[in-house]
Amino acid sequence: MIAEEYEDRIIQEIDQSSIKNQAMKDDLIDHFCCLVEIEMDRGQSFEKAFEKAYLQTAPNGLDEIQQETIFLFNYSKIMFMKRLMYVVGYLFTVTWITGIAFKLLHLAGAGVLMGLGAIGVSCVFIPLFLINRYKLIAREVLSEKLKWIIGTISIALIIASVTLKMLHLPGAGVMLGISFLLFGIGFLPFLFFRMYKKSIDEL
Repeated sequence: MIAEEYEDRIIQEIDQSSIKNQAMKDDLIDHFCCLVEIEMDRGQSFEKAFEKAYLQTAPNGLDEIQQETIFLFNYSKIMFMKRLMYVVGYLFTVTWITGIAFKLLHLAGAGVLMGLGAIGVSCVFIPLFLINRYKLIAREVLSEKLKWIIGTISIALIIASVTLKMLHLPGAGVMLGISFLLFGIGFLPFLFFRMYKKSIDEL
């Protein structure tokens, strides 16, 4: 067994993480104590032994263990929600495109199909997609977050305004202008800035 003061330091380190489950904390403490004890028996100092144990157990930080555990516990639910999101997005998109085709062919029901599709894509699928995507980019830099937020909002507005325009409804021109401005002045600068930064980082 390692000295009590070393065990206390391990406990303190784990308590400072975002891990809330006490059973998981206890397992990690036991795991770290075993690894540290092995390395110290080989002549390593506590600091070196703990550093090696930390790199072996959580090279990207203890918080990643918490996130991975939550993901594993909720895997089935997460996969169901992802499938549902993309199926809903596909159905609404097909509905919208079908409505556009009906409108161009002057067939009945074009307005209903376009309206339903546009509302579904803009108000259901795109917000769900943004929420799902934002979880993945939560730790990214501000410019990357803004790129996705402004980009998805502008695409939703473009879809809605194009639909209004094709249905000859009032306010379509103003909304279309706003959506293109948001896309051109808001989204594209962040897109090309991130592309530039990525190309520089790859040098």
